[in-house]
Amino acid sequence: MLLRVGFRTPGVLLALSATLVLVTLVSVNSELTGTFGAIAGLWFAVHQVPLSIGGTALGVFPLLPTIVLVVVVVKGVSRAVGSTSTRRDCAVVFGAAVLGPLVVTVIALAVAADASAAIAMNSPHVLLAFAWVAGIHALAAGVGVGIGTWNSDAVVERAPDWTRRVVSPTMRAGAVLAAGAGAIVLAALAASWSTTQSLLEAGDGLVGVLGLTVLSILYLPNVIVGALAVSVGSSAHVGDVAVSMFQTSGGPVPPLPVLAVLPEGAAQTGWLLMLIVPIAAGVFLGRDCARRAVDVPHALSSVWLGASVLGVAALLVGFAAGGNLGTFGTIEVTVWSLGLLVFAWVAVVGSVAAAIVAWRRAPSNDEDAHGTDETDGTDGTAVADEPEPAAIEAIAQPAALEEGGDDSMVVEEAEIVEEAAAVGGGEDDADSADDVMDAEIVTPAPEEDSPPVEGDATVVKTEADPEDAMVVEAETTEDLPGKGPSASD
Repeated sequence: MLLRVGFRTPGVLLALSATLVLVTLVSVNSELTGTFGAIAGLWFAVHQVPLSIGGTALGVFPLLPTIVLVVVVVKGVSRAVGSTSTRRDCAVVFGAAVLGPLVVTVIALAVAADASAAIAMNSPHVLLAFAWVAGIHALAAGVGVGIGTWNSDAVVERAPDWTRRVVSPTMRAGAVLAAGAGAIVLAALAASWSTTQSLLEAGDGLVGVLGLTVLSILYLPNVIVGALAVSVGSSAHVGDVAVSMFQTSGGPVPPLPVLAVLPEGAAQTGWLLMLIVPIAAGVFLGRDCARRAVDVPHALSSVWLGASVLGVAALLVGFAAGGNLGTFGTIEVTVWSLGLLVFAWVAVVGSVAAAIVAWRRAPSNDEDAHGTDETDGTDGTAVADEPEPAAIEAIAQPAALEEGGDDSMVVEEAEIVEEAAAVGGGEDDADSADDVMDAEIVTPAPEEDSPPVEGDATVVKTEADPEDAMVVEAETTEDLPGKGPSASD
């Protein structure tokens, strides 16, 4: 199992890299010299390790293969652990998921150093290579362990309920941010379709057009990150080109069709509509957190926790999406402002949305007074239970008289409480009233020569005043037809 976790994903990645390199070299009628060096270079490119090819620094690589790699590692690690896994089991699986790719990295570094004599590719910096590979796989393995042990007793005991309930709203808000930025990119591509076509035609043939299309798809997540940075108020840079919501500056760009999304003119007022993306993410986060929280403080805490996670994630993705691109300069987003603005927008808007949802879900004063939240199912009006008939009944069990007792009368005081509830209609809710009356239960003492007689207690009421009820013990059971000594007596 540990070998599968540590080496299956790297092995599949190396196999795909070898296939891609061989197909590419054969399609352009090139020699197979330097095949192993190219495979090692693809391994570093997928892990965002900066390279130097022909003396040109190349540090910006497509994010799409890296995202796919992370998802595969997360699924593999989550299947290797479970709710019954101990902390030691999770640590071992985590270590295997990180150690396996590091072993492959050592081999790739050796192959790249050997191939540098045949192809114009220098071996990357050792520390940078280990840092990027270990960081990506550690992040993916950590998420996989968390998913696999999510329902374990240790996680349930250590993590408060409200922190566990914030995971789904945070993921949904992140999906809204990504989808909104993707919609901006698609709209920009549609608006500049003529420029996109001209860049595709520069491929000079079917193979060139296909290669440019594949590269554009691979770099699409990088462009989406740049669009997200602009939509929250940060900025994106492609060499000398700088784009923000308030100003732009021009310059040369790489001939990649997906870069047709860059504006060809000055910033416009309509670009403020891009703020809908972070606002929508905040609204979704606040609404979902308020629906899952027990009260407003927990809802606000969930919103700020989720916003913090989204801010850190945006910062990390923004850092990975940029890098050097040779003579074109640096392609990057303003990382610190991207993370800070994502957090600020989502936290503030989400807090307002959570407060509004929590206020609307709070019970009304009338419901609090009546202590009920039942509705009639049509218009949401709270109704009370139908009252029982207002009958007052007192049942007195005769006191057991011990032999040799005195001749005094045994008097018991009983307090009978009648709860009367009226059915509410329309906007007038009836108030419940408690009528309390005292009933005197009198048990005559037996005479000296006669043994104590047990009997049932009945209730004597008058029609004029129903509140005056005297409970009198019958002398014999014959006085009450159908009544006789029972287990309750």
